[in-house]
Amino acid sequence: MYRAFVCLAAEHTAWAIPLATLVAWLSCHTALQLLGQARADKGRRSLGWLLGAAFSAGAGIWSTHFIAMLGYDPGVGVGYDPALTLASLLVSVAGALAALTLLHAFRTNRGCIGAGIVLSLGLAAMHVTGMQGVRIPGTFIWHPGTAVAALLIGSVLNCASLLMLRHQGDRNLVPSATLLSGGIAVLHFLAMAAAEVVPDPRAGPDAGSLPRAPIAVGIALVVLAVLACSVLALVADRLRRMNRVLSKQQAALLASEERMRALTDSLPQMVWVVQDDGRIVYSNRLFRAFFGANLASYALRIDAQHPDDRAGTAASWHRARVERRTFDAELRWRNPAGEYRWHKIVIVPVMQERTVVEWIGTALDIDDIVRARDALRVSEERLALALDASSDGLWDCDLATGDLWASDRLWQRLGYAAGELPFHRSAWLSLIHLDDRPEVFGRLDAHLAATTPVFECEHRLQRKDGSWGWFLTRAKVVARDADGRATRLVGTHVDIGLRKEAERRIAHMAAHDALTDLPNRTLFRDRLRRRLSGHRRGEAACAVLCIDLDRFKEVNDVLGHHAGDALLREVGQRLREGLAAPDIAARLGGDEFAVLLDAVDGAGDALARAEALIREIGRPVRLGDQSIEIGASIGIASSPSDGTDEEAILRRADLALYKAKAAGRNLACLFDPAMDLALAERRRLEADLRRAIAQDELVLHYQPQVRPGRGQLFVGQPSAGQSPDSQHADGGPLEGRLVGFEALVRWQHPSRGLVPPGAFIPLAEETGLVVALGEWVLRAACREAAGWPRPLKVAVNLSPRQFQQIDLPERVLAILTETGLAPDRLEIEVTETVIINDMARAMTVLRRLKSFGIRIAMDDFGTGYSSLATLQAFPFDTIKIDRSFVSQLEQRPAAAMIVRAVLGLGRSLDIQVVAEGVETEGQRLFLIAEGCGEMQGYLFGKPQPVEKIAGLVAGERPVAAERRETALRLVSG
Repeated sequence: MYRAFVCLAAEHTAWAIPLATLVAWLSCHTALQLLGQARADKGRRSLGWLLGAAFSAGAGIWSTHFIAMLGYDPGVGVGYDPALTLASLLVSVAGALAALTLLHAFRTNRGCIGAGIVLSLGLAAMHVTGMQGVRIPGTFIWHPGTAVAALLIGSVLNCASLLMLRHQGDRNLVPSATLLSGGIAVLHFLAMAAAEVVPDPRAGPDAGSLPRAPIAVGIALVVLAVLACSVLALVADRLRRMNRVLSKQQAALLASEERMRALTDSLPQMVWVVQDDGRIVYSNRLFRAFFGANLASYALRIDAQHPDDRAGTAASWHRARVERRTFDAELRWRNPAGEYRWHKIVIVPVMQERTVVEWIGTALDIDDIVRARDALRVSEERLALALDASSDGLWDCDLATGDLWASDRLWQRLGYAAGELPFHRSAWLSLIHLDDRPEVFGRLDAHLAATTPVFECEHRLQRKDGSWGWFLTRAKVVARDADGRATRLVGTHVDIGLRKEAERRIAHMAAHDALTDLPNRTLFRDRLRRRLSGHRRGEAACAVLCIDLDRFKEVNDVLGHHAGDALLREVGQRLREGLAAPDIAARLGGDEFAVLLDAVDGAGDALARAEALIREIGRPVRLGDQSIEIGASIGIASSPSDGTDEEAILRRADLALYKAKAAGRNLACLFDPAMDLALAERRRLEADLRRAIAQDELVLHYQPQVRPGRGQLFVGQPSAGQSPDSQHADGGPLEGRLVGFEALVRWQHPSRGLVPPGAFIPLAEETGLVVALGEWVLRAACREAAGWPRPLKVAVNLSPRQFQQIDLPERVLAILTETGLAPDRLEIEVTETVIINDMARAMTVLRRLKSFGIRIAMDDFGTGYSSLATLQAFPFDTIKIDRSFVSQLEQRPAAAMIVRAVLGLGRSLDIQVVAEGVETEGQRLFLIAEGCGEMQGYLFGKPQPVEKIAGLVAGERPVAAERRETALRLVSG
């Protein structure tokens, strides 16, 4: 360190060190500037700037060295070798070029460190070369330690300078240049301190060496060159910065133009810029697509307008140009497809010095908007018309202030003029019926609290005239505040008064009989159920009356259903007038009525009131020009004496009614516990009958049918009780012929024995078992008759219920096919009731049966309507005179006249007549004398099982013998 201090303080002049350092700093700064320019440019220009930077750095380093050498005074004369001095300059420039090339190529930390080391080595090489060119009378002695220290310290400072340049960039080169120049100066002066001059008296001055003056001039020239490079670097840097700014501005301008173009191209509307003379200077993509690639002229744009819009648009555009204001209009332009579409046109003037230089226009396709607007207008008009025509009233309530808006329709429905009531929530709430408010407020609070999605409630609102109208209110919260509280409620009021009235009427119709307007079965049972529940609260006794009209069916059949309906209405009115509240009367169906006496004083009171109703119903009824009288049968059951159960009371009243009808009708009958026993017995009998049909417990008995004539003797001589008059008028014996049998069903009960038909046939009719029973009888009779040796006919009765079967003819034909009986041997007997009930159906069935070859007989003729129209409507094969007339032939002349008339009718219509119930010889003789074709009765034989008629069927025993046995049984009796 001492040697270095001595070198700087003693061996260098004072001006040399700062001057050398200044030149080093200037050259370093210039080199770094030129390096930045080289980095900014590319190609040859970059290489030129790099060579300039290398020259500035190398020349500056060389100048720094030799300026310091000019100030160096070792105490002897100093000269310089020209070649080595120039070589040192080249070495310095080459070293700088290598370092800067490396720094330019590798802009990393390692690149900076490498460039710093290369620069330091080039600096050391230049120093050594330059020192070799110094000519002194002596020799240099080098101190290696000082030399190495100079190289290391200089390398560290140079590397630090280049690293600082990498991180700071070109923004501020002063620190890097200062640190780099310091490294150069430190390396130089420490290297000078490492060389010590040893004088040599023997050595003289070198004649070829340069003195200080030429070296100074060379240094000055080099410094001037460095200064020139510095100026060039400054100018280049300024130009580079200006170019950079201009480039950025140009790029920004281009980017702005691109953004503006992209923006206008992405807009859903056309954009164009047109000069005042009409020439377009800019247009976006939509404009070019609409008017074509060639920019549209003003005339073309005018031509594209709809003819109806041109005049108005031209006038508006002219005013806008004259007044230099924005043009705004809606017009129709024709698109490339030839369709006119609405556009919103806005053209804005661009002013410069109060003069319009150009116009910026936009055109937005609003065709869909215009159509939607028109549709909305039409929809609003329709809504207004619909609201005027409907029963809906709209309202909108601000819940924060209570302000209420309501449509005129709502006020009209309530009878108020618009504005007559305050537009406030409280006005609406005050109109709600008091009984409806709890439910309305409860549902409204639930909706306001967001518990329910909508508010919906049916309630009453008070009209201006004080009446109450039913309305259906629907509403929904459409706005809530930040805390979730409802702030706006929108809803409707629908007038449902007509619907409520219809519902009331429907409910009334559902609970009342449409014909008489009396309560129906459902309502009656409900009232009875509630009344019976009152017994638990200690209420008085009540009674149920089941009423059935007597002879109503005759009125209905003779006078028609209209008369029957009028009669039922009159009966309903008399029942209503004959009762006092809270008693009620109901129609259960058909001609069945029921009465609930809410309070009775014992069975006698109920009976007396029932008899009063019978008298009231029995009064004559005027139907048109006819006076009709009917009766009523009433069954009475009281509660709690006859039961407290609804079903039990009704059943027992019905049982009492059944007894009243059986006792002669037009009577009132109280329930008797024995009726329950009879009902139980009837149900047991019904169950037994079902089992009998299923288990084949039924049997058939056959009663012979004979035709008077000669060839087979009925009787050889009078039996007991008979007279000689029983012989034929010509004195010969009476003869006849067996033609067939009537099959009659009997029930052989396992425990009851032989049950008579009168005990189970009516039961079978009532329960519907007669259908299965009748089919069984038909099949058994046909099967038995098919096995007879002679082709005798067999007669079978069919029930009216069987005629309700649509496929009855097919069923009969199937039985005939199954049993093998010829159809002409089967005779089906029907009563006139079958035909009267449904003549069209009955006639259809009878014709189909007759078409199969089956004989049809009308049974019990004379006991029903005996309608001649029936005989005329269908060609019956046989008429059977009822036994009630035959049995009175010998006692009542009227009976004989009726029988004679029926026989004459049969002859006139060519219909076979059969007399039933012939039991005496006198009856037989009368019928023969009147020409009766066939007879049937106990005189010829009782109904017998098939095994007992086998002889008759086979022809082994004459009918006369059978008749004789029968007569003996009748006499012995």
